[in-house]
Amino acid sequence: MCGIAGLIYYDPEQYKSFGSTLLSLIQPLESRGPDSCGVALYHDCPTPSQVRLLLGSLQNSDAPWQQVRHWMEQSLCIANWQAIAQVQQVTLDLAHQNFDLSQFKQALHHQFPALHVVSAGQAMEIYKGIGSVEELAALYGLRDFSGTHGIGHTRMATESVVDTHHSHPFTSSYDLSLVHNGQVSNYYKLRFQLERMGAVFETQNDSEAIAHYIYYQLLQGKSLEEALHQLLADIDGTYTFLVATRDKVALVRDKYAAKPAVIYEQPGIVAIASEYRALLNLPQFDSTAKLREPGAGEVNIWSVIPTPQATYASPLSLLTP
Repeated sequence: MCGIAGLIYYDPEQYKSFGSTLLSLIQPLESRGPDSCGVALYHDCPTPSQVRLLLGSLQNSDAPWQQVRHWMEQSLCIANWQAIAQVQQVTLDLAHQNFDLSQFKQALHHQFPALHVVSAGQAMEIYKGIGSVEELAALYGLRDFSGTHGIGHTRMATESVVDTHHSHPFTSSYDLSLVHNGQVSNYYKLRFQLERMGAVFETQNDSEAIAHYIYYQLLQGKSLEEALHQLLADIDGTYTFLVATRDKVALVRDKYAAKPAVIYEQPGIVAIASEYRALLNLPQFDSTAKLREPGAGEVNIWSVIPTPQATYASPLSLLTP
């Protein structure tokens, strides 16, 4: 049992309160899973030609970051490097060079086995860790995050270890994130198929398989809506999950409707949570707003105000289906 939440702001005047509001949605859900928590946050002003990486250590311990920076500078143009608590935020300028995220991950792991890419994209940043929502918010200063949309998770681990790496959200490519409540019954079969297609798994969490599946469907040219409807046919289990890209947020509920979700819609805002009581924490909560529970096998997709596109050849274009 886990808790998931999502938030979209359409009014730029509200962007500055985004981090605080999303965290207020997640916090009441800690009773559904106190092991760990995490958020994928999206902002509205990515710089064309730049990609932001968040790098972390699998052991959550000190890492040779100076050596990592020197190694990266030999082949990449680093526009900015900033330490934020337990992660390193690295902005790459790709205006005049090619960058393959999969190859970079493999090279990083080969050179520094204890390190990994937490997130990558123009608009997305992922922060997660063991402990409470409040501890995560304080560690990374998330209440001050100004953003457009995002998703969050609080976890009760049932099938894999409790550590930051196995915590949600999961990502499989640029600006793609996923949080999940439930279980995938055909996980091992699905993982085997995805690995044969080139997916590289970093954990034993079944939720990671959903993220890789969605990305694979996008690579085949499907829209996000097509990918998610195909997912309902291919992935067995009981689940409700949220997936976010640079310009969309989607909610999917399995055909049994076994895992809960409530949707709140008002002009200027969409909020989703596992339980109604979390929505009561919304600023200026309106009891007359449109409130509904998605049905069995239902896919909901909301568009977000578009953000600037990259002006160079890049896989990021695949994530705006």
